[in-house]
Amino acid sequence: MSSSNGSTNLYDAAVAAAESKAVKTELEEARKAQAVAKAFLTKTCPAFIESLDGKSPSTTDRLRKAGRNIMANLKYAKSSDSKMENVTGALSLLVEECSTMANVISKKETRKVPKVRYGKTELQMPIVTLGCMRFQQSWNRDGAATVDKIDQVEKECQDNLVNILKYAVDMGVTHIETAKGYGSSELQLGYAIEKLFQEKYCNREDLIIQTKGAVAADMSIKDFKETVEAQLARLKLKYVDLFSVHGLNSEEGKIRHIGFSTHGRADLIRRAIETDAFAYLNLHHHCIGSYTASGDSGKHDLHGNYDNVELARSKDMGVFIISPYDKGGRLYAPSVKFRELTLPEFEPMEYGSLWLWQYHLHQKEHSAAAKNGPMAHTIVCGAARPSDLDQPILASFKMIPQEDGKDNAELLAKTVRVSDRLMQRMVDVLGQKWVDTWHVGLPNWFHAKYGTQHGNLVWLYNLIQAYGLLDFAKDRYSPLEPRGPKWDSDKSKDDNVAQYGPGWHWMPGCGVANHRDYSVDLGDCPAENREKLLEAVAFVHKWCQPEKKDEKSEEEPPAKKAKVERPYEWETSYDMRPWTAFPERS
Repeated sequence: MSSSNGSTNLYDAAVAAAESKAVKTELEEARKAQAVAKAFLTKTCPAFIESLDGKSPSTTDRLRKAGRNIMANLKYAKSSDSKMENVTGALSLLVEECSTMANVISKKETRKVPKVRYGKTELQMPIVTLGCMRFQQSWNRDGAATVDKIDQVEKECQDNLVNILKYAVDMGVTHIETAKGYGSSELQLGYAIEKLFQEKYCNREDLIIQTKGAVAADMSIKDFKETVEAQLARLKLKYVDLFSVHGLNSEEGKIRHIGFSTHGRADLIRRAIETDAFAYLNLHHHCIGSYTASGDSGKHDLHGNYDNVELARSKDMGVFIISPYDKGGRLYAPSVKFRELTLPEFEPMEYGSLWLWQYHLHQKEHSAAAKNGPMAHTIVCGAARPSDLDQPILASFKMIPQEDGKDNAELLAKTVRVSDRLMQRMVDVLGQKWVDTWHVGLPNWFHAKYGTQHGNLVWLYNLIQAYGLLDFAKDRYSPLEPRGPKWDSDKSKDDNVAQYGPGWHWMPGCGVANHRDYSVDLGDCPAENREKLLEAVAFVHKWCQPEKKDEKSEEEPPAKKAKVERPYEWETSYDMRPWTAFPERS
């Protein structure tokens, strides 16, 4: 391990904790992580240990997360190319986090998540939103048991949901976002919010409640109204503050502000913004790219929705960022390489948050509108447990304005330093010319002969090569992969899309089928890029296809096909999910 500063007390404490008798007697990973954290923090942050309630599930969660962080640092320290400054930096960040959490848990912390003006809605929006898609009992689809009555909900599940809500409200996370499509979320949320009101924990006016619903082309105004009324009934509310759709007209009184939520193509999003019909939008825009819009040809290639975010802000729309920690790079379970690149300044989740909140400040090219305020007003955290909100909340404290502005300037300098490091890594691995031109002329599914999501696939290739984000890429490729062989180029796009079901609209496009010639889609790409583009798409298919062999497929799973173990830097550094969320259990 290369080192300029040598070992530190924190590193020695981590080693001692891992070698302690209490840790060595634990065989199960989760319990071992808890034991490591307790031994380390007893010496380095005793206030945190003292603040913990031994009966609370959050105690187990927080120790488990801290322990996984510590063990990841020790494993990294043993690797040949590790940097001691990253190890000690990560341990220092952990102790700092736990010190603040000691105040949060003991109710001594007076800071709350800061709020900003949410565009033309004039709402004061907390910069962290509570997403309600991971704490419900069931998704009510894909074979899961249907939950449409509160007595079908397990007490543990509902109690957990109430605890998440109370923690969120305590810390100023007063924007609550759910959807009709989130299974039993609206139902359970309605009872939980009612409980908070009855206990006088908060008032209706203290909360900004948002839900979402689809609008079908053949839906009448009457049908739409009945759908909204049913959602309000489940939520036990007279009105919602925000309602997100793909386009609608609605009756006044039930919905305060209309917006839209999208996973769509960059050009479609732009056209929706240009209608001037919406007060806000929910979209993907992250430090590594824009999810389904990445690769869409535009001025800013990697960040497919860059121009859309700017356009929305120029129209004074509220900007809500979807899934910064999951679709934004699986930051709760980052690769070794990506974490190495964000340290010693930040852990990946903190960096991903700050990149968005400071977005209008660290772009080298931005519009006049961007200079007047944040371009990403709020980012959502889908919490399965109260402790899932810890990292976003603590990161938000750093955005509280300082009187002299000094801390904010230093914070921005750190964010820019990490951003520059990430971009330089991309250039070092892939070459400046490729970084500048890979997306030029490259189609995503709508303009590809076989519905292939070329832009997204090459984007994933870049992320694996530069940042080791293989597990993230596998998650993203998973819904695309089985569609590839089924696309029939003799049928219309609509007929082809129809066979894939509603999931298409959340992650559009097809993966690769080996027998097809994809060079037919590359006619508008620079000639010097075409061979590498084909190699990139094949690489993603090879490494990211499911490991279980399909009996109807002629392809071998990647473990057999590649016959090469993944590099250590592609491995997951740690996983900050302390348990399996309720809807993921069925």
